[in-house]
Amino acid sequence: MARPISALWITVGALFIGAAFVVFIIAGSVTRKARVVGITVPTGGSLSIVAPLSGILVKSMCHEGEYVHTGQVLFELSTERQVGTGEVSEIVSRQLASEERSLDNEQRLRVAQNRLRRQTLQQHLDSLAAEIKHVNEELALAQRRYQLAERSLKQYESLQVSGFMSSAQVQQKQDDLLDLAARVSDVGRNVVQLQSSRRDVEAELSGLDTTMASDLSQLSRAKSSLAREMAENSSRKSLMITARESGILTTITYQVGQAISIGQVLAAMIPASQSSARSDGRLGELEAQLYAPSRAAGFVAPGQEVLIRYQAFPYQKFGLQRGIVSDVSTTPFAPGELPSSLASTILSNAQQNINGFNNNEALYRIKVKLTRQTITTYGKEHPLRPGMTLEADVIQDRRKIWEWIAEPLLAVAYR
Repeated sequence: MARPISALWITVGALFIGAAFVVFIIAGSVTRKARVVGITVPTGGSLSIVAPLSGILVKSMCHEGEYVHTGQVLFELSTERQVGTGEVSEIVSRQLASEERSLDNEQRLRVAQNRLRRQTLQQHLDSLAAEIKHVNEELALAQRRYQLAERSLKQYESLQVSGFMSSAQVQQKQDDLLDLAARVSDVGRNVVQLQSSRRDVEAELSGLDTTMASDLSQLSRAKSSLAREMAENSSRKSLMITARESGILTTITYQVGQAISIGQVLAAMIPASQSSARSDGRLGELEAQLYAPSRAAGFVAPGQEVLIRYQAFPYQKFGLQRGIVSDVSTTPFAPGELPSSLASTILSNAQQNINGFNNNEALYRIKVKLTRQTITTYGKEHPLRPGMTLEADVIQDRRKIWEWIAEPLLAVAYR
């Protein structure tokens, strides 16, 4: 029977489709990918400048993209507290100022008292020296009179032996000699007492400097403690927040007049010690940090290719970007351990783009070296910026379709 031409073409077409299917199975491949989310960050990371106290931001002395130096003042934070009688730190400041004036007055009084006491002791010492000199002269005179009386007594005794003097006269001379001896003894005692008094005054005069130095040292310590309290009180009124390191400010999160809570991030900066910060204010190389749940991070390893889709640049229009996995963390990060400035962005992005993601699930960090630092948009190169969110497919494995179909059979055969 004659066959219609259409049956021939159907047969040829079926054979062609069958052959193409066989070629597809033999030559085609399937790729296993892990879909994760992430964000662009500077290569060496960034530092957060946080508020150490709660208050009102009253002044900002910097702007985004500025290169700042270590110790440079960035923000002024007002920490004033009001009570019924006025501002607390101002009240305390007046009290501390009154105490400072009191200590200054006490110091001047101590110095004046020391000067007056020194003058009094010096005058007393001078008078003792003059009195000792006078008593020494009196002692020398009394000793001379005693010697004369002693020679006179000897003469009277020799005349008594010759019969020219009576015993009563000799006895009178002896009494006079005893009186002079007592006088010499009294004057000598006075000299000893005066010398002892002079030594006491000299000792007190020499110890006056030590006592004064001790008093001034105590006052100095009191003034130092008071100065520390005044500095602390001044810091309670207004707080200057400075840069801990040199680098580039990338983000300023609060404006003047806003209320700041303790621990809130005021700004983020890239330290100059990292290669990603330049003194001319330009950012250097960025990298992508991906955060993957454990079910997606099992086969991720350094060297794997990554296909990146930036949310700011739709891949349908600007294409996929590429990168290479450079590092995978050995332990996961709990949601509370993620960088404070990135945690909310990362968790929100993961919840939207990863099926079955749980906000309490730990995440592994995957660092990706970007092939390009710019995106070609409408014929122009647009540089990437820190903090851009992205989705990425980490290419983990490529295999032929026939291997994928035969995998269950091969698994049974190798048991």
